[in-house]
Amino acid sequence: MKPDPPGAGLTRLRDAGSVPDEPANNGETRSRETASRDSRTRVRAADALLAAGAAAFEAGTLLKGRFELKTLVGRGGMGIVWSAVDRRKLEARDPNPEVAVKILNSNASQHPQAFVALQREASKAQTLAHPNIATVFDFDRDGANVFITMELLHGQPLDQAIRAVRNHGLGRTAALPVIRGIAEGLAYAHRKGIVHSDLKPANIFLLADGTPKILDFGIARAVPSAASAGPKDEFDAGSLGAYTEAYATDEMVQGADPAPADDIYALGIICYELLTGKHPFQDKAAGAARAAGLSAPPIRNLRRREWRTLARALSFDRAERPRDAAEFIRQFFGATRARNALIAAVVLLAVAASLLWYRNYQQSGPSVAFEDLPADTQQQIKSDFAEGDKAWAFYSQAHVGNALTDSVDYYAKAYALHPRDRDAVRGLKRAADEFLKRARADPETLRTTAQTLADSSEFFKTYPPVVDALRLIDAP
Repeated sequence: MKPDPPGAGLTRLRDAGSVPDEPANNGETRSRETASRDSRTRVRAADALLAAGAAAFEAGTLLKGRFELKTLVGRGGMGIVWSAVDRRKLEARDPNPEVAVKILNSNASQHPQAFVALQREASKAQTLAHPNIATVFDFDRDGANVFITMELLHGQPLDQAIRAVRNHGLGRTAALPVIRGIAEGLAYAHRKGIVHSDLKPANIFLLADGTPKILDFGIARAVPSAASAGPKDEFDAGSLGAYTEAYATDEMVQGADPAPADDIYALGIICYELLTGKHPFQDKAAGAARAAGLSAPPIRNLRRREWRTLARALSFDRAERPRDAAEFIRQFFGATRARNALIAAVVLLAVAASLLWYRNYQQSGPSVAFEDLPADTQQQIKSDFAEGDKAWAFYSQAHVGNALTDSVDYYAKAYALHPRDRDAVRGLKRAADEFLKRARADPETLRTTAQTLADSSEFFKTYPPVVDALRLIDAP
């Protein structure tokens, strides 16, 4: 990780005592100069807050007597991130003792809900074990210092990667795997009933191998319909009023209940930036972009299906976007040729396996159908089966050895009258397995048992467990 430039990708955080934001639809539009001045004010205030938080720590600071801070590697609207060495792992000779420590800075900790938000970030992230979501280990505090520990990532924040390709993008070939990874991680969170609510490039980390990792679930919210039937969490991250204007939907700004489609709007903007190096709406908030009549210029090198899905994701209306990340993946990526080929191969293998099984089934069965046997032979076999089943049932209840022997005798008689009869084979296998299990502890008993079984029926002379027992006994 590398530090973000001051103010980059800052999330709005409305303080409980501050002047409320203007209504979203008051019929008035702030002048560009006023908006710019407000933006600069927010950035300066955030920079001062971050500097105050960072100044309280230095390399070598020890948290909880365990985490030794090494390097300041990142910063966000509510805290700072240090690389650290976990001394407990070091003591245990763990080959990877490094972790990242996100510390709630002192100014942000004065916000009445900031402490709760950081704890919820840890709690939510701990339930999201996915290759495209950063792993969070724990939430803790050391005196007034509140922090979470997470995996230390090596690479760069996605916003830095996008700035490096400003105005031209990564290109379709390089961008699609990153888009897929982000969407897969988001789809997993959506399946868990969690909406990120502040998805943006600054909250995604791109590993050195190109794998994207979603970060910062501090203001993530539960989908109302997916709420647990267990104890209700009284904290609602929506009370923080936190969002990033350039990636927030009108519904979020207006305080509507969270929905996965809100994340899809942000995902659509991120996709557009990855592919073109530009924000589709000139960095404007959704409401301002709508008011200005802006629309995203089509991306020429995308396939029709891909652009159609991306355009839906960028819709200002929630109902027009893909419902969640799983739907986005299905519509954007579709069924690729490789996937179709894999499905076809699986189907062919299943058919071949079925044919092979049926052939073996036919070959393993009796050469003469039971119905074609003489009537008296059929009757005798049925009688042997009935007596064998009765003896087995008695053995199962009382564990009397003679009953087990009787069951073998009856099934062997039925097998002799109708070789390879499947019911006879089933009974012989069941009884033989029990005999061998009982005799396993004593080699001499095992030898006698295996030989007795082999002498009692032709079936046992080729039955692998009996053959293996005889082979072990005969081995030098």
